This record gives sequence, structure tokens and C-alpha cells, in this order.
Amino acid sequence: MSRLRQLLMSGRIFFVTCNLQPTRLPLVDADFACLAEVISSVRARRVFLLTGYVFMPDHWQALIAPADNDTLPLLMDVLKLASMRRINLRHDTQGALWQPHYCDETMWTEKQYNDTLYNMHFNPVERGLVSRPEDWPWSSFRCFHGSGNIPLDIDRLELPFDGDARL
Repeated sequence: MSRLRQLLMSGRIFFVTCNLQPTRLPLVDADFACLAEVISSVRARRVFLLTGYVFMPDHWQALIAPADNDTLPLLMDVLKLASMRRINLRHDTQGALWQPHYCDETMWTEKQYNDTLYNMHFNPVERGLVSRPEDWPWSSFRCFHGSGNIPLDIDRLELPFDGDARL
């Protein structure tokens, strides 16, 4: 999707994927904790909805709705820069952490949103990191199913009951 199109769209939920630079070591639990802290901190300053997420060793994914006075590119720049600084500080390293571009997809229907959330939560299972999604501590799965510690709160959406209804 072009930056111009992103700038013109407001009030939308986006599925974003932010990939680690291929030259960097995979992220570990302490890095995931840094990422969760950064996202919480940025949410306190720049109001945006976070309705789902998963942190993986080589990328993170989230369902994000920027505030009406914000844009996805600006928000992602802030999240990527702040998390790069925090994780680089933890590792006593410098340089780019995330790939320059991120992938995004606009969520148009409830079915698309729910399918995306399901696939995101099952990503650690598909990658062989855990056998059940509730065993991966670095996703929003537990927020929906009320089991265990939750590293990052999410916003709950009241979606229409029709899977084909537009969001």
C-alpha cells in the first residue's frame, strides 16, 4: 500500500508486520519485554488502539488503529525507533534493528479481522515454538482467553455479528 493511501485512511484497523534485520540475532524474552514496554509507553503518549499482537524471534505483528489525528507511517516510525533504541541499549549495540519497511493490510470486514487475529495467535505454533497458542507468553491470545500473565494489554472491540460486515 502506498504511503499516500495510508495517510488518507483514518479510523481503520491495520494488520502490521515488522521484520527484524537479517543481520541481527533473534529476539529473546528480554527483548520481547522491552518491546512490550515501548509499545505501552508509546500508547500513553500517542493514543492508538492495539487489538491484538504477537512477538516472534524474527518479527512482530499487531492489529493497530491509529488515532484520528495520527497516521500509521508516523506511528510505526515511532514504535520502530523507540524499540530499536531500547533493545540496542539492552544489548549494548548500535544500528538498525528493524527492516526499513513494514507490511500492512487494512482490515475491511469482521471475518478478515478474526481470521487475521487467529492466524497471528497461531504463528508460534506453526513455527514450532510451542504446541498450543496459550503456551506462547508473547501474544494477546491470553487476553482473549483469560489464562496466565499478560505482558501487554489490548483494547477490546465490539464488532458486528455479521462476518461480512464492514469495519
